[in-house]
Amino acid sequence: MKHQIVKLVCEKAGISEEQSTEAVETVIGYFRNRLPAEIAEQIDNLAHGHNGGNGPEGGSRLLQ
Repeated sequence: MKHQIVKLVCEKAGISEEQSTEAVETVIGYFRNRLPAEIAEQIDNLAHGHNGGNGPEGGSRLLQ
């Protein structure tokens, strides 16, 4: 899923894929450090393609 977000940021913001990757990693890190551990872990897993099988098609319900 992170790759899809990077691509979207790249297209919408008109910046390079490298810059988009850095921006997305920064946002993920921001939330990872400020949310409770169990929620941060779910966001991290979702962003890196490790879904928990909790929602439709195996995705997490947290971010729907």
